[in-house]
Amino acid sequence: MSATTISPMRTRNKFLLPLIWVVVTAVVAVLPLIGLSPSLTRPLLLMSVMSLLVIGLNLNLGWAGELNMGLPAMYAVGAYLTGYMASRIFNDILLCLVLAAIASVLVGLLAGIPGLRLGGWMLAVSSFLLVLLIPTTLQVIPFEFLGGQSGFTGIPRPSLLGLELDRSGFFVVVIVVTSVWFAIYRSAVKSQFGNSLLILQHGSVLAPSLGMSRYRLKLTTYAFASMPVGMAGALFAYTDRIIAPESLGLALIINVLVASIVAGRRSIFAIFVGVAFVQVISTQSTRFGEFGEVAFGLFLIVGGLAFGSGVSGLGRWVVRRFRKQAAPEKVAGMVADTSISIPALAGKDLRMESVSKSFGGVKAVKDVSLLARAGQITALIGPNGSGKTTTLNMINGFQKPTSGRILLGDEDVTGQPAVSIARHGVSRTFQTPAIPTDLSVVDVVASSRIQGHHANLLSTILRTPKYRRNAEENHRVAMQWLQILGLTALADAPAASMALGTRRMIELARALCENPSVVLLDEVASGLDRDEVQELATVLRRVRDAGATVILVEHNFSLVQSLADHVVVLAEGTVLTDGSPQTIAEHPDVLERFLGSGAGVSGTTVSDQDDTPLAASATASQKEDRA
Repeated sequence: MSATTISPMRTRNKFLLPLIWVVVTAVVAVLPLIGLSPSLTRPLLLMSVMSLLVIGLNLNLGWAGELNMGLPAMYAVGAYLTGYMASRIFNDILLCLVLAAIASVLVGLLAGIPGLRLGGWMLAVSSFLLVLLIPTTLQVIPFEFLGGQSGFTGIPRPSLLGLELDRSGFFVVVIVVTSVWFAIYRSAVKSQFGNSLLILQHGSVLAPSLGMSRYRLKLTTYAFASMPVGMAGALFAYTDRIIAPESLGLALIINVLVASIVAGRRSIFAIFVGVAFVQVISTQSTRFGEFGEVAFGLFLIVGGLAFGSGVSGLGRWVVRRFRKQAAPEKVAGMVADTSISIPALAGKDLRMESVSKSFGGVKAVKDVSLLARAGQITALIGPNGSGKTTTLNMINGFQKPTSGRILLGDEDVTGQPAVSIARHGVSRTFQTPAIPTDLSVVDVVASSRIQGHHANLLSTILRTPKYRRNAEENHRVAMQWLQILGLTALADAPAASMALGTRRMIELARALCENPSVVLLDEVASGLDRDEVQELATVLRRVRDAGATVILVEHNFSLVQSLADHVVVLAEGTVLTDGSPQTIAEHPDVLERFLGSGAGVSGTTVSDQDDTPLAASATASQKEDRA
């Protein structure tokens, strides 16, 4: 089946899960109408409210990789705003839900905007300060407004479009709101947006190298995650029609954390299992009387240890364990497909003028000047520590030069951040392949197109035509590059589980998928076997011929000789010499210092376009010269 063919089975499955979810929601919503007792209705209401809190936590912690300890504060804002609106101004549950979501986002951003700049524990601390401010805020605000430490009372029954809701009607609203939020949550994370968040967690360099702003992604997720939390507060206010300040503190965030751990920090429907677990142990701990809190804490610890990767992780393990046939890491006879034409690549000349980089008092790169022309492969060679990777890092914006200029075409890009450089059409690979976990091979390759070909979050959630067009086109182009590199059979396999050589080829496909102007390759042949090196050489020649500017950092000098149009030799951070591969192979300083006197070449033998092993031909030439 081709990449653009849609299976009828896949089309049916696309509508099957939403249909099942609608049916389940309808069945649960009508339970009170068919005789569900109030003693069971209330736990279901509380579980629904906590599920919304766990969605907010999972979005921040599981997907964006940041711990938001300020959930109780956002929850409190939603609850108190709803209580005040319903009792003093206008009582409509839909209006209160919307206002609670907006207010929660605004309050969350107060901590998120500065905290996300620092990230990590600084965000956790700054967001938790909001929780500590709850008692102080209640003391400052006059008693008649929010009830102070005594709690907010007098909240009326909820109304919907002018009609007062009884317990059964309110139960239906809570279940529907919870169900809709689970659908929104799943739609958001099972998308290119969710893939971006997984990339975000893979260190600090991958996302910027793909043109993604880490701060903007985290801030968007932080604001998005605040919405269900505020709505949960609104529903909580209507549930008991009283707001007790003691229910909005540290205990709340601990319960939500445990539910998330038990379910899995990137779980979706398993959230219900985590919430049910917390609900059960909370009930059971009361049997221990005065030792109830101790028992509750022990239950939480045991639950956290028992579900280390969560129920969702356990489910994935079971699926993998009993899957009939795992995806292969390599398919026998897998070869690059030369029948597919590579699109024209608008390469740009890359020029470095007297560029230096110092780390403290150490000069890693000193007055390096080079010119990498469009439609050519420029190789950087030299021993370890000669400044090759530092040079690449300055080109793509990971490090700012201490002095000198870097020009891309006619534009001076010196010191621009990696996000900006990537958006100028510069892509790269890394010494250690940067492959996020939980992404398939085709999703990893397509990720380089997300920034330039994506829809906004609302379009993603609603699956608008624009989102579908972008997603389908990104998938099609990614499949095309996988076919060019001979990796089509691995498209749906987990990318991070592949062998090193395969991961390097996946990373190369990702670097090429966005049709870059400049491609930076950092030891891309390392870990490849002889046949794979030959296939790599074929692909890189075609990329060069398509017009791209290719800068290759490589220790395999045979590969360099077979590919490079121009070679720059670095030694101790400076340019020792540069020239054609043949000139470099015969340069006395290069022979003596890097290649070994009389050795000429090193690395896997690679055939040139006439199928003559270049290692052999170069060595023969040197023997003739010595004779």
